[in-house]
Amino acid sequence: MYLCWGTSPRGPPRRRQAGRAGAELRQAASGERHSLLLLSNGELHSCGDNSQGQLGRKGVQRDEHPKRIRTLDNLRVDLVSCGKEHSLAVCYKGRVFAWGAGSEGQLGVGEFKEINLIPTKIKTLTGIKIIQVSCGHYHSLALSEGGQVFSWGSNSHGQLGLGKECPSQASPQRVRSLDGIPLTQVAAGGAHSFALSLSGASFGWGSNNAGQLALRQNNVPVQSHKPRSIGALKNLGVIYISCGYEHTAVLTQTGKVFTFGGNSYGQLGHSPTAEKEGPQLVEGIDGLVSQIDCGRPCGFSSQTYFCWNACQLCDNLSVKL
Repeated sequence: MYLCWGTSPRGPPRRRQAGRAGAELRQAASGERHSLLLLSNGELHSCGDNSQGQLGRKGVQRDEHPKRIRTLDNLRVDLVSCGKEHSLAVCYKGRVFAWGAGSEGQLGVGEFKEINLIPTKIKTLTGIKIIQVSCGHYHSLALSEGGQVFSWGSNSHGQLGLGKECPSQASPQRVRSLDGIPLTQVAAGGAHSFALSLSGASFGWGSNNAGQLALRQNNVPVQSHKPRSIGALKNLGVIYISCGYEHTAVLTQTGKVFTFGGNSYGQLGHSPTAEKEGPQLVEGIDGLVSQIDCGRPCGFSSQTYFCWNACQLCDNLSVKL
């Protein structure tokens, strides 16, 4: 059993049942207008808009009720991620499948394909065990068991971390500048990306137009085409990073949350008129935080776990106590 809600600012959460009786919700992921629900029995369900094939099911333009993606039934899905209009799933032995919009190469299937209606294996990653994926708006990141980072999709703002002269990529490319660094997590935002190391060092690249990379140097660039060590996060003890459209949140070892980047809708959890820049502690949270999640800001106001200025698609920033 789980709770879901749509775009109406008034409609209350509705209880839904997905999968066979007894199956529990293991992971939920949301894009701009679609969601994926991974159940404890291995079933993957999808709902929402399917205009770009992001539900992974043929013959439907939109579905308010979650239904199984049957082509993945025998592949033992371990985790999922949603981009604006595309989806990724990591299956048994670290195989990655992609579906949905692919005009910017964000599916990683080797071609700039407008729509891919059914989950397709990313062949370039064959033989590489992927342990995590993260979808940005039009790009994707993957982390291998060996600590290598792969990126693909749009590189309009340097979000692939492959260098200034590198165009958008339709197949996964290794971010070689991060080779040799033991990494534990990758996170993709609207047009920026982050990686986190075992030691707690944070690396960011891509768009910095709203300060979402927390770069402090003089003449801070609007974008960075290669990963940079983020000094502003060095002493915070970061254990998890989440990237939104133009903002970023980090969770520390002490259960505190720091945010930075765009704050036009209050998505950072502090006053939109605050003059301070860079990572700022989100105050007013009672207790230790165990989970954070960022999305796209909007103007509605409601609560999911403990959140601020979040819309009813859980599209802003929420934290779990």
